[in-house]
Amino acid sequence: MSGPLSGPLSGPLSDPESMIRQIQRAQTGDEALREQLIERSIPFVKKVVRQVTRIWFVEQADEYSIALDAFNQAISRYDVTGDVPFEPYARLLIRNRIFDWMRCQRSHRLETTMTDCEREDGSSPADQVADPDSGTVQQDLEFAEAMTRLEGRLQRFDLSLPRLTAAFPKHQDSRLLCIRIARTLSSDETLSAHLANTGRLPGAELSRRCQVPVKTIEKNRSSIILLTLLLQSDLDVIKSYIRTFEREESR
Repeated sequence: MSGPLSGPLSGPLSDPESMIRQIQRAQTGDEALREQLIERSIPFVKKVVRQVTRIWFVEQADEYSIALDAFNQAISRYDVTGDVPFEPYARLLIRNRIFDWMRCQRSHRLETTMTDCEREDGSSPADQVADPDSGTVQQDLEFAEAMTRLEGRLQRFDLSLPRLTAAFPKHQDSRLLCIRIARTLSSDETLSAHLANTGRLPGAELSRRCQVPVKTIEKNRSSIILLTLLLQSDLDVIKSYIRTFEREESR
């Protein structure tokens, strides 16, 4: 049995590296550490429950027990080698478990439990979150993970989604131009490597290939980087929107 964790009980989520080490130990059988992780993360769990249910005093709510179980499940199923931080993973798992339970409540009498909502194979709807063969719920998790990766890559360029959304070109011709430049950049390994390694757009080369002034490329730097990262991401829905926009506006 391990000794007590150091640091205040303000939540291990504030220290991602430490959290990963602790999760690894919990996954390999350190049950005392698992209990401490859950105890320290109660404020986080309550906050998620409040956001979903709009109930402030959640301690006596069924959703709170479901959320704690989901958080424990998140510890067991989290991929410590992946790129997705634990906090958004746990948040989505908790939310989906609660929403699944709520759907069961609407479909059955009030006494229905998550066990009563099991499928023929013995799994509950919430198990879809960690099931690689699941449908909509798993897709939600994958989308959240892809968005988290995108935000992490944007931070390397000192960019954020809210700021980029506000500054994105309003004119359709400018948007199409940015997409065209981003496609040129994202499809070329050498140019993409230059962006990744230096944090700067290969302006001269993009200007030559796209027949666009370098000043125009630099003026739209943030939008071009965002579109490039989107085109290189796993966000298929957003990439589909970009293709649709190109088709409709190019007619």
